[in-house]
This record gives sequence, structure tokens and C-alpha cells, in this order.
Amino acid sequence: MPQKFSWSFSGGTPSGAGANNGGSVEVDAITSAGVTLAKASADRALALQIDDVEKLEFFILTSSLNDGSVDVKADTATRTKITGPLILYGEAIKLFAGDLQTLTLKNASATDAADITILMGFKLD
Repeated sequence: MPQKFSWSFSGGTPSGAGANNGGSVEVDAITSAGVTLAKASADRALALQIDDVEKLEFFILTSSLNDGSVDVKADTATRTKITGPLILYGEAIKLFAGDLQTLTLKNASATDAADITILMGFKLD
């Protein structure tokens, strides 16, 4: 049964520059995954088993550490340092990954573990 996923984004500076937007998207399924990366961890593979990113409506990855010490790599893509939430919709997902069979995550922080959360919305047809 389709369900509505609502989203909003707001960010700004004290001087008044900013961006605000919101909306919703209909999806057939929502999946989440989470993992904790130990401090100074080696590569950790997270099997998402998604071979067709065309079916994804959105892909969101958040980390409890946003200082660039956590990085993520999908298929043959370049590693991406996480300095805030990674929020991708529609065609932008393909710019990040050709498939999401496995994400490779790494935490280079010498002092802190990192909690990673992934949320994905799918169209099944």
C-alpha cells in the first residue's frame, strides 16, 4: 500500500541567507538500516542488496559524527566524507551510486564511535 513520506529542509545564517523547502513523495515501501562504527574502524560493508537504484525515490544517510571522519563508498564511486546528512532524491541517487548492493563505511575518528542511519523509499512497479 502506498504511503506518503513528508520532508522538510531548513537552514540559514544569522545574516539572513538561507533555504527552506518541504514537500512529500508517494512511495510503496520504506526501508531503514542502522549500524554503529567503532572508533578508528576499518572498512565495514553494509549489505543493502539494492541492485536497481531506479526504484528508489529517496536515499538519506545520517551520521552522529559530521566532522568528515566518517566516509561512505558505494559500488565504484569515490569515497564521500560525511559532513552533514546525505539527502538524495530521484535522479540524484544515480549520481551517488549505480547500485546499492553494498555500502562501505569507515570511521577514522580516534575518539568517537559513529551511529549511521539510512532511510530509503521505493517505488515497486
